[in-house]
Amino acid sequence: MVAATTSPAVAIATPVPLGTADSFAVLAGESVTNTGPTVITGDVGVSPGTAISGFPPGLVNGVQHSADAVALQAKSDLVVAYNNAAGQATDAALPPGA
Repeated sequence: MVAATTSPAVAIATPVPLGTADSFAVLAGESVTNTGPTVITGDVGVSPGTAISGFPPGLVNGVQHSADAVALQAKSDLVVAYNNAAGQATDAALPPGA
């Protein structure tokens, strides 16, 4: 059985601006460790730590930033984005168990 609805989905929440963190697929504080043939599309960064390991065998389709100015700014922008999202009012309540 397939259930369908003709009502469009509506999102009311305001988009959260990510700033320079937008290009990152992985952004950490101390270290990033990969084990296996992972493919990451986007930048990988760490700050204030410096350890990024496991590439190869993993593949990064982006730039690796280890404790540089780019990673530091992205971490700062991520905090701003988190605070923005946390400060938004809820626009719906989910039923228990959803």
